[in-house]
Amino acid sequence: KQFQFAKLGATWAEYDAYEQEIAVLKSLNHPGIPQYLDSFQTADGFCMIQEYIDAESAVISRQWQPQEIKQIAISILEILIYLQNQPQPVIHRDIKPENILIDEELKVYLVDFGFARMGGGEIAASSVVKGTMGFMSPEQMFNRKLTTASDLYSLGATLICLLTGIKSADIGNLIDANYRIIFRHLVPPLERGWINWLEKITEPKYTDRYENAEEALAVLQPLDVNRLPKVRISQTNLEFTSDKWGEKLTEIIIVSNPIPETTLFGRLEVIPHVNDPPHTPYEHSWISFSSQKFEGNNVECKITLDTSKLVENETHKREIILHNNSASETLKINIQVKTASVPKLKAGSVLMFFFSCFLVAMFIFYGFNLLQINTVKLIPSVVIIFIAVLVYGFPFNVRNEKIPQVIRVSDVFTILMILVIGGLSPFVVFLSCVYFVSKIDSFIKKTEIPKDKIDQLLSEAKKRLIALLTIGLDLSLIITFKLFSEVIYQTHCFTLGEILFSAIVAIACLSVTLITLIYLLFKPVKIFSKYTKAEPNLIKP
Repeated sequence: KQFQFAKLGATWAEYDAYEQEIAVLKSLNHPGIPQYLDSFQTADGFCMIQEYIDAESAVISRQWQPQEIKQIAISILEILIYLQNQPQPVIHRDIKPENILIDEELKVYLVDFGFARMGGGEIAASSVVKGTMGFMSPEQMFNRKLTTASDLYSLGATLICLLTGIKSADIGNLIDANYRIIFRHLVPPLERGWINWLEKITEPKYTDRYENAEEALAVLQPLDVNRLPKVRISQTNLEFTSDKWGEKLTEIIIVSNPIPETTLFGRLEVIPHVNDPPHTPYEHSWISFSSQKFEGNNVECKITLDTSKLVENETHKREIILHNNSASETLKINIQVKTASVPKLKAGSVLMFFFSCFLVAMFIFYGFNLLQINTVKLIPSVVIIFIAVLVYGFPFNVRNEKIPQVIRVSDVFTILMILVIGGLSPFVVFLSCVYFVSKIDSFIKKTEIPKDKIDQLLSEAKKRLIALLTIGLDLSLIITFKLFSEVIYQTHCFTLGEILFSAIVAIACLSVTLITLIYLLFKPVKIFSKYTKAEPNLIKP
């Protein structure tokens, strides 16, 4: 390699300092440094001859893998350790991709010691700044004292070029006003320790870097520098709304990783909340996961919320943390659930409902018996029955945003007495009709359940079904009364088999409607009872 004088007319005597550095190069013997062979003077400088290395510089256009870059870093650090352990430490001062040779077997060589300096003393003011902009440490740029940490900055800048693919001429664009290299946004997802190591050896202040190459190598060697997965999640805000208290709500999120040749690992955990009972990272009182721990690049995770542990008619907010092996390490998922109101329906009301059905059926049955001998009065009777079924048979219909709960037993008995005493009098039948309707209307105003509670208690489909089943129950009771009245008054006319058959028919007619009604009406009663017992221990928002 040829070195020329910087000034016209300069003589070799003005560059005696190089002779000492050449003497040092002669003494260097490391497989990663091309061996010094000879040097000789020329008219305007001197030439230095070194061993030929069949390798290309690191500046070649190639996508380096993280493990390869780590191996290059280790090789250069081993060379620097050798240089720094010389009787007079040697500082290269110009480490950059162009001065690093790499052969096909990934053997690394550090070349071009033209700017190398022995020791770290103050540089004379007349001395030119030696090095390459963007790769020089701040202390080197400002002609300050060089240390064994100075070459680490240049090495870090070189590794960043290899890692990001940025050209040597453009590395200066990444340096901010504080001489810090900003590169995180350009690198692929990598292990945090590897990135932190690069940031440390490129700290603007040499005191913030590793003290020397040996210390930097000791930290680097155990680090995992593999590419990291990148976590993507289908949604980070989950909103749940329960239609009824106590139900379990589920939502599926997709956790994926688009980085090839990497595998995503993760674990879901609910962040502790002041109102939640104490829990472990692996178990929560009302939030659970189908796959709390997972491994894969496209994983379905089902999140289940148990609203039976929560206070009714409130909005509960919690946060879930997704721990993972990506660069971000954690990802937050927000959860919000609106719990439904608990139906305030008691067992006594339901029992009175069935008892009233029984009384209405009796009223209809005996009303027909009283009027069946006179077909003329059958029409007003049908009207009365229709009104009774219409008003009472649809007990969950809305009336002025209120609905009847049950019909008082005294009202039904009063109506029956009027019909019986009135006999076949049309006028009394008419009065019975008016009285019956007025008493029901009066009862609706006295005994009522708020509409909003019933809307939460039963869906529209269930309310219609209950209305039809109520009519069916009344008809079943009428059929039952008819069968048993005939059997009771004419027992001697029926055999035991016929009596049993009549009983089976009656029970079957009742079972079709009664069992279904019991299920529909007592289910909210059970919910209310369960909520009442659990209320002291329920979790607040």
